[in-house]
Amino acid sequence: MRGDLPHWLFPATFVVVCLCIWFGIAWRNTRKQQVRLLARRPNPTKAEFTEQMLRNVSSATTEFLWNTTASYLEPKFTPHPDDDLDMNLWIDDGDWSMDWPRDFAERQGFCEKAYPDWPKDWPVTLRNFGRWLDMGLASKAQP
Repeated sequence: MRGDLPHWLFPATFVVVCLCIWFGIAWRNTRKQQVRLLARRPNPTKAEFTEQMLRNVSSATTEFLWNTTASYLEPKFTPHPDDDLDMNLWIDDGDWSMDWPRDFAERQGFCEKAYPDWPKDWPVTLRNFGRWLDMGLASKAQP
């Protein structure tokens, strides 16, 4: 009986089963993270998010962060200023750490090299990320 089966069938089945288990665990962990996030904080509206951010961040940066972050989280979630980009949100760190600063700099018309180093004592929240983006934006005004 075993001689009738192709030799690749068992290894291929094993790989498919392992991938299914891996994706199932990843899906379960993401769902658990989403439930914890909803229990920890409210989903602000765009107006509430803007009001909370404008205390520390410019309106251009606030608008950029809302639009960019919401595209990853909606429709079930909206961004919150105190969300930790490393720990709370399921956004690839390459997106927010490399792509977002470059995209913001291009939209605002300055070189992304204008950003200072990240302050060591700042947690990586959306609010602090916005403050850091504003530091690069402020360098645009300087000669």
